[in-house]
Amino acid sequence: MKKWMLVVFAGVMAFVLAACNDTAEPTADTIEEEESELTAQEVYSEALEASEEMESAEVSMNMQQQIASEAESTSIDTESSFDMQMTMDPLAIYQEGTTKMMMDGEEGMPEMGMEMYMVDDGMYMYSDQIGNWMKVDNAAMDAVNAMDGQQQDPSEQLKMLQEYTDDLSFEQSDDEFILTLNADGEKFNELIQEVMEESLTPEMTQAMGEEGQNALENMTINSMDYEMFIDKESFDMNAFNMNMDMTMEAEGDAINLVQNLESSYSNINNVDPIEVPEEIENNAIEQQ
Repeated sequence: MKKWMLVVFAGVMAFVLAACNDTAEPTADTIEEEESELTAQEVYSEALEASEEMESAEVSMNMQQQIASEAESTSIDTESSFDMQMTMDPLAIYQEGTTKMMMDGEEGMPEMGMEMYMVDDGMYMYSDQIGNWMKVDNAAMDAVNAMDGQQQDPSEQLKMLQEYTDDLSFEQSDDEFILTLNADGEKFNELIQEVMEESLTPEMTQAMGEEGQNALENMTINSMDYEMFIDKESFDMNAFNMNMDMTMEAEGDAINLVQNLESSYSNINNVDPIEVPEEIENNAIEQQ
């Protein structure tokens, strides 16, 4: 899992190489005494090292998503807010939050609370709608763990991404480096396919099933924007925001997905081990 995260992190950070000998442009309110002379290459190296050493973190996420079917002229809007704790070794996640859905702009089901544990023997999930804890078969976890075997070379990711560097801005505030990427979706499509071909193991491909594989093969990125905020002292990632617009062809229907994600990171390397409470383990309903 950490290998996968590092590849993604290296991929996004690689865009700074276009300005590898330039310092970050100060924002309008940056105090001169707080300006850093570090180059983009130096920030990249420090941030990558910090990400390699990250063993745990807390993440707060707010996500808005719309899925629209062209053939059926329908759309589903989802608003979600989650707080997550995660550890890398062993890989474990605890997540709680709420989700609200609307169909064609009209109120759908009421806001629903959700909780989830993902640990080495599977996933335990609870929702207000179901009213019980459920344990999901470990096949999904096997696919996640398969990512851990990826031996992707970040330097190869850098070479792959260098042609996209003109779309990046490299700025700084008093306490953060700010990387912003706004790029035409056309530039990403070939790149996304290359990354997937390099990254997906046979185990992961099998877990996706034929329908999932077909969806990925017929996926088009219309636009994708990133914002990444790197702490000037620790070089940890403080926040990551993403706006994405993509289309997938499935069974003769074009499905458009628009997603806006805002996330913030805290308590890095200070999260306690995550364990499923005994009561949940003993009473969860197993789903195969």
